[in-house]
Amino acid sequence: MLASSIVSDSTRFKAGWGALIVSAALMALVHFSLIFILGEPVLFTGFAFFDTYALLVILVPFRRGEKWAWMAVWLLPTGLALPAAFDPDIMFFYFGVAAICVAGLLMTLPAFPSKR
Repeated sequence: MLASSIVSDSTRFKAGWGALIVSAALMALVHFSLIFILGEPVLFTGFAFFDTYALLVILVPFRRGEKWAWMAVWLLPTGLALPAAFDPDIMFFYFGVAAICVAGLLMTLPAFPSKR
C-alpha cells in the first residue's frame, strides 16, 4: 500500500471533492483570463494564484485526508465570499461558487478523523 493513500472511496466524498476541484479550477480559469481582459492585472494575478494554490491543496493533501488541508481549504469559500460582499456586480456568481465549496467541504467532513 502506498503512503499517499486516498482517504475515502465513498460517493459522498468523491462528490464533495469533485465539487471543490471544479470550483477551484473554474475560479482559477476566470481569474487568469481576467488578467488579460480587464485593466487590473495585479489584483487578478493574486486571485489566480490563490485559486491555483487551493486547487493544488485539494488535489494532493486533501485527497490524502490530511486534516490541515481540510481546514486550509476553508480559505477558498471565504476568499470568494469576502470580495462578493462588497461588490454587487459579482455577488451572485462568487456567492454561488462559495456555497458550492462549502457544500463540498461539508460532504467530505466524515472522511477526516476528529479528535474525539
